[in-house]
Amino acid sequence: MADHAKKGRPKKPAAKRKTTRGKKAPPPTTKPRVWFMLVLVLLISGGFVYFLSYINGNAPEQKKEQEEIVIEPKEKKKPAVSNDPMPDMPEEVWVYESLDEKEITVDLPDQKISKAHSYRLQCASFKTLAQAETMKATMAFMGEEPNIKKVKGTSGNWYQVILGPYENKRQAEATRHKMQRANINTCSIYNWQG
Repeated sequence: MADHAKKGRPKKPAAKRKTTRGKKAPPPTTKPRVWFMLVLVLLISGGFVYFLSYINGNAPEQKKEQEEIVIEPKEKKKPAVSNDPMPDMPEEVWVYESLDEKEITVDLPDQKISKAHSYRLQCASFKTLAQAETMKATMAFMGEEPNIKKVKGTSGNWYQVILGPYENKRQAEATRHKMQRANINTCSIYNWQG
């Protein structure tokens, strides 16, 4: 088997050289392109010099003496002065009425909470009255006044612990948050029904 590591690259065949033994090399020929470029550069530079001399001879001469320009400030117009005296300033006349003599009556509706437009919190529903009473006592210690409502359900009687009525939902929400801070998280807000 042949050893490829020692073999190396294959050698290329040597290129044949032209031999000029006994013959002299021909003199280098000047290319016409170089002459053309030289002539073109000379023509452009000659045209530029002619253009500059033409401009210099035809330029109008500037006056050496400059006229002084004086700018006078504009005169402000004075308002017309009249010889008539100004009329006297009118006197203001105010008439004050005493409010003590007036009577204002306002009709206000009764401030009772309408149960049709109020909210309640139902915090728990128990199977026994004793459990409901325990929850009611816990809420009473927090400053609330809960009620226990007996409701008949499908599986018997239930005792609901209810807070309210509240005029608006915001008040019911505030009370619910108060209950949540006391770890009573079962309160739900409902529209008041009977």
